[in-house]
Amino acid sequence: MLQTLELHNLSCGGCAATIRTTLDIAGFTSVRVDLLSTPHSVTAEIEDEKHMELLKTVLRDHGYPPLSDHVEIPDEPVEYNFS
Repeated sequence: MLQTLELHNLSCGGCAATIRTTLDIAGFTSVRVDLLSTPHSVTAEIEDEKHMELLKTVLRDHGYPPLSDHVEIPDEPVEYNFS
């Protein structure tokens, strides 16, 4: 059955390509990334609840957690020193 998840951090074609490639390698089929809707989403063929959890884990591990996940945003901007 096709299932759709709305995602954090999905914003461009590069993100969509990363998700499609990653899910293809993980064995998911019928993957579709939708950048035209808001919030952006990914759809894939899901066999059962265990398979859905694998999908969520793969997406989280690559920086695209589902909107249903609580994501903490820092109060102040994070500064990085690359020197």
